[in-house]
Amino acid sequence: MNNEFLPAEPTAGKPAHSDNNMPLLACRDLNYSVSNTADKSPVNIVHSISKTWQDGEFFGICGPNGAGKTTLLRLLGGLLQPSAGEVLLQSQSLADLQPREIARQITFMHQDTVVPFEFSVLEVVMFGRHPHSSPLQGYSTADRQVALASLAEVESEHLAVRSISTLSGGERQRVMLARALAQDTPILLLDEPTSSLDIRHSLAVFETCQKLARQGRLVIAVLHDLRAAARFCTRLCLMHEGTIVADGDPEEVLHEGHIAYVYGVRVHTYCNPAGAWDYVID
Repeated sequence: MNNEFLPAEPTAGKPAHSDNNMPLLACRDLNYSVSNTADKSPVNIVHSISKTWQDGEFFGICGPNGAGKTTLLRLLGGLLQPSAGEVLLQSQSLADLQPREIARQITFMHQDTVVPFEFSVLEVVMFGRHPHSSPLQGYSTADRQVALASLAEVESEHLAVRSISTLSGGERQRVMLARALAQDTPILLLDEPTSSLDIRHSLAVFETCQKLARQGRLVIAVLHDLRAAARFCTRLCLMHEGTIVADGDPEEVLHEGHIAYVYGVRVHTYCNPAGAWDYVID
C-alpha cells in the first residue's frame, strides 16, 4: 500500500489516566502466528503490540477486515495463547491465572450469537453468572435478579421466556450483550457488538458502553462504524496487517491520512452540523 497516505507525524496517542496508575490491562510485545498450510511457514496475525488500558476507558479497535482486530481481542481475553509476549491483568500474567479467575475479571462477547441448544433467553443470560455461582448451590435469587436487570438494560426483558432459537439475529445479539453485562466484570471485551442491530438498538449499545466506562469499567470493542467510534469512544486505535498504526484521541486517530493508509480509501473528514466528526469519500 502506498505510504504517501501516511501523515508525516503519526499520532502518538494520549493516556487515559496518569502513568502513575497501574494499568488494569496491558500487553507486552504481543505476537500471534499461525502456520501457512502450503509450506508451514509462520504467518503473523498480530505482532509487536504493546499497550496499556485503564479503568474508565471505552476503547475502540478499528481497521479493515483481516487486520487482526478480533485476534487481538481474543488474546486480551485469554481465549488464545500468544506465540510471544504476554497479557497482564493488573500486572499479573493471564498465563498464571485459572479460567474461572479470568472470567471473574474479563467478559468476552463473541461475534457469533448462535446457541446450539433450546435454552430460554433467561437461561442464556444466567450463564453469565457462572463465574460467581457456587458449583454446589447453583444460581441464586440474586443471580436471577442480575440477569433480569441485564435484559432490561438492553431492552429485552420481554424476551426472557422465549427460546433463544426463535430470536432474530439482532435480538440474539442483544441477549448476548445482556449475558456479558450479567457477568459483572471490571473488563468487557466486545467483538462487533452492533453488527446485527438496527439504528435504535445500536445507539443503545453504544450508550450502554459509554455508561459502563463512566462507572469505571474498561470496555474494549472491535468496531466498524467509524462515526459511532468517534462519537462514543474515549480512545481509539487503527490496526493494519496485525499492527497498531495509530492510537489516541478518536479525531486524531481518524486522520484522513490514517484512513487512506489503512483502508485504501481517500476521504475528507469534517465536523458535521451536529458538531460531530464525520467523513465523505472523495
